[in-house]
Amino acid sequence: MGRLDDYPARGGYRPCVAFGALVLLLLLALSCAPKPGPGVGSTDGVVPIGPLPAVEALMYTTGHTLPKDDLVAQVALGMNWEEGLSGAAAALAIDETAITLERAQHAAHRAGYPYQVRVVSSGLMEVGEHPNALVRTLNTVRRQGDHIGLVRARSGNADKWVALVASPVDALKPIAREQKVGAKIEIQTSGPSTWMLVSPSGVVTSEQSPGTHILDEQGEWWMEVDGVSETIAAIPLYVGMRTPPGPVFELPGRVIEGPVEAAIEALSLVSEARDAFNVPRLREDGTLETLAQYPLELLLSDKWDRESGHGRLQAAGFIGGPVGQVHCHGHTVAACVDGMLRSGREREYLLNPAFRVGGAAAQVSTDGVTVVMNLASE
Repeated sequence: MGRLDDYPARGGYRPCVAFGALVLLLLLALSCAPKPGPGVGSTDGVVPIGPLPAVEALMYTTGHTLPKDDLVAQVALGMNWEEGLSGAAAALAIDETAITLERAQHAAHRAGYPYQVRVVSSGLMEVGEHPNALVRTLNTVRRQGDHIGLVRARSGNADKWVALVASPVDALKPIAREQKVGAKIEIQTSGPSTWMLVSPSGVVTSEQSPGTHILDEQGEWWMEVDGVSETIAAIPLYVGMRTPPGPVFELPGRVIEGPVEAAIEALSLVSEARDAFNVPRLREDGTLETLAQYPLELLLSDKWDRESGHGRLQAAGFIGGPVGQVHCHGHTVAACVDGMLRSGREREYLLNPAFRVGGAAAQVSTDGVTVVMNLASE
């Protein structure tokens, strides 16, 4: 797995956008489908069946064509099969790593799909068998206007099916993921929207759409386009550099059962991310850790407020510099922290070089891990 700093230096990295869309993770084994025959599940690796959609594209755009795989075309009949989203599904299908919603979103960005993945489903079937259970699942979860990404690959002596569902709320004008320094981009949607761009050094620009902006810094920019009530797109742009090969740390990450260990892991992963973005790692602070317990209780009872959280940190004596309080929820600690890195509002604090110390509190339950983290300059 490549680190982000394997690529040209990007300067300070402090994005700031909101990313609050609801997502649904649906991992299915297609247990209602006909059982694969003898030999299914052998470890011969995963290989494409015919030409799969491209797993990488440099332009964020959408394209609705027909699958080249005849069986996939039959399954997708009547659905809005989308080529870029199917390219993301193809990347997950040929990779033997566990399929998760977080990995699906990273794959979608790399495949040039600009919208948020809402559902991911995967499973094994007998070779050439129609995946009836998968079709039932898709018909249950998909909404009118949804985009479907659907592919199959050969896994041992079975067909491995991967399906992704996205629910775009508007159309974003195509934009290249990789740009030259000094390039002028145009941000436009079909309906009313606002956009926010954060430069690698943390300069935030926000305006109504349509609008233009000159990408005058080398490195990774974060762009968010928001509609009237929902996020339309939240995507990285790479200026004067190549797109990194994957997320900063391994996903989905290990399962942790205890809250203390989960909090330690969260702080460690945040430091790992800061290190990858050339930002000083965080030193653990016991007071900040203790002060994270109460906002965690507030968050779990849906009463948390960031401004009030910052006020409590300042009242506790952290007044010599900026303070920050961030939170996340995920099925693993790594998924939780990855969600913050894909949420500009949290990422603004996580990658702020002014923060040098941190402390976290966590709750581990059957539906995943919830983390609140405090940050301060000293």
